[in-house]
Amino acid sequence: MRTILWIHIRHLLRQPFAVLGMIVLTVIFAVATGQVNRTSVMEVPVFTENLSAEETNALLEELNKEESMVFQLEDQKQLEEKIKQNAIDMAVQLEEGEYTIYTTAESANISIVEAHVRNVLQTEAVLKETSLAFDKSVGELKELIASNEDLYAVSTKSFQEDDFIYDSSIQSLFGFSLFFVIFTVSFTVSTILQQKQNGMWNRLILSPLSKSRIYLGHLAFSFLLGYAQLVLIYTFFEFVIGVDLYGGYPFVLIVVIPYLFALVSLGVLISGLVTNPRQLDAVIPLIAVSMAMIGGAYWPLEIVQSDILITLSKLVPIKYGMDMLKGATILDWSFGQFLLPASVLFCMGVLFMGIGLNLMERRAE
Repeated sequence: MRTILWIHIRHLLRQPFAVLGMIVLTVIFAVATGQVNRTSVMEVPVFTENLSAEETNALLEELNKEESMVFQLEDQKQLEEKIKQNAIDMAVQLEEGEYTIYTTAESANISIVEAHVRNVLQTEAVLKETSLAFDKSVGELKELIASNEDLYAVSTKSFQEDDFIYDSSIQSLFGFSLFFVIFTVSFTVSTILQQKQNGMWNRLILSPLSKSRIYLGHLAFSFLLGYAQLVLIYTFFEFVIGVDLYGGYPFVLIVVIPYLFALVSLGVLISGLVTNPRQLDAVIPLIAVSMAMIGGAYWPLEIVQSDILITLSKLVPIKYGMDMLKGATILDWSFGQFLLPASVLFCMGVLFMGIGLNLMERRAE
């Protein structure tokens, strides 16, 4: 096994360009898409029919505490005309304890705006109920909470199942890192197929090494190389670029292990299905891009409306990898919440590995 690892390491030192290319591409795409989405500010027009000027200004002040959105009060008739002409994507009508969103096109921003508006209104409703119970004004309660933040911490959580927490930098970083590591792992596993094609595999079998150790050496190197790539990327983004991982950096390095195991096993399965390296070169990009699109690497699955695509996403490893990485950072999962996606990934890995190795051995015979 150590001999196989040493052979791979020497080959990597002579030709490191493919792995370095995957790392560079991950950094470029994650920085470009994540920072563009982070710096852009959504302008959301707002109107009301029944709220007073004081109530409207108070709501706008709360809504505009979100730095990525700017809520601006505009004339109702003008907004209705803009909506008819498709001049704007959306407009929000604010009333007492409720809201209405008018849209002209489907967009991921609509869900984000809706979740923010709902949370603000729910918070205001809680404060009003509390003010009546304690015979204090809403302004007094806010001042009391602000001056005693640790003692009177207020948190809101929506009861709607379709709400989700979204961070563009986190989405881009995790999505592209899991996407590009597919190429690194799969093409490294494919060296088994290449060695069988050029006759090197027969020489290895005649050596003192057992077949199980030969397989284990190849697969261990693929796993370690993919893990090293992800560690370098997450370390670079955490300590150099300064992307906020919400204190989950050490957990991120742990939760990627089940995903990489499933990925190595998938590489074995693909190598067992194809008959030559040329087919492999065509199949791996097709599978990688398809899994990334279906599994939520390019965009969060929470904005996908198709039940068919949601069902298909549960069949690809990248979906569970994204879930676990987000759970370790922005979602702040407990230990028990990681068990289901980790178990699914390990089951996928065992299934892919068993079928793939069986196909390889049958073809060799």
